[in-house]
Amino acid sequence: MNKITFNITSTKELVRRYGTVFAAVLILIFFSLAARNFMTQRNMFMLLRQMSVLTIVSLGFTFVMAAGGFDMSLGNNIGLVSIVFAIVMTQSGSFLLGVAAALLVGIAIGSVNGLLVSYVGLPDFIGTFAIGTIVYGLKMLITKGNPMFFGADVSKVFLFLGQGYVGPVPFPVILMAVYAVVTAFVLGKTVFGRRVYAIGGNSVASLFAGIKTKRYRFITFVISGFSVAFAAIVMTSRIASAQPLAGEDQLLDAISVVFLSTTMFGEGEPTARGTVVAAFIITMLTNGLTMMNVPYYFQYITKGLVVILAVLTSVSLGQKQKV
Repeated sequence: MNKITFNITSTKELVRRYGTVFAAVLILIFFSLAARNFMTQRNMFMLLRQMSVLTIVSLGFTFVMAAGGFDMSLGNNIGLVSIVFAIVMTQSGSFLLGVAAALLVGIAIGSVNGLLVSYVGLPDFIGTFAIGTIVYGLKMLITKGNPMFFGADVSKVFLFLGQGYVGPVPFPVILMAVYAVVTAFVLGKTVFGRRVYAIGGNSVASLFAGIKTKRYRFITFVISGFSVAFAAIVMTSRIASAQPLAGEDQLLDAISVVFLSTTMFGEGEPTARGTVVAAFIITMLTNGLTMMNVPYYFQYITKGLVVILAVLTSVSLGQKQKV
């Protein structure tokens, strides 16, 4: 009869690689027992739709953090892009012109961030925070803090983007899934992705290896700006209005998501699949706590504690964080 031994090393490795995923399953089980109707099909699809905007924003942020960068302007950028999108679409009567304007603004903001950080040499936190502050002032100047609502003649294509369904699946969920697949492919299967991770791991060594680190870091900020614009368009469609303060909570949530992403699957670096799982965790916490009638301020405390516990668990088990 063979003696069964308990391999503590392999157990630690299992927890290191999948501890955060196990935690997500435990949270899911907890809410399914504690919150009535949490595990219904209707609520699950609602949860996925709620996480779509956060996931799209966070996937763009994943590129920035994979290259060792940071973007503090995300939240304010969403509001400005949403306002520009609404103004151009209503004034021109063209949904496509509104989309083009929104994407151009998002890419422009990302380009400015990239220039300041990559070429001018400002620290990520300071440069992107300053741009975020300027953007906040611009959107308040344009709107005076007032939301913009759409009339009854708004484009059906516009409404479908954020409110439509393909069968039982919300269309924003499909957009999120496609964007996640594209992000996973670019980061995991292309030369660009490998070089981005190389820069995030050791920018000096990457420079000596012939990688144009400034150019690649610049591109990651542009991608982040595009992702913000994409998310802002979907969000504006979903709530059928342009809110200047919309998206401000997305910054803290996106930071939590991408940081949690580094604890997923033992990789120690942000990945597309890790970002999707982490976005599900953060959104699940908000959704579940709301269904339990927990006050919003406790929701912030809970999300912060979850991030701390996840990171402490990974660090205590020897995982190196690349942030």
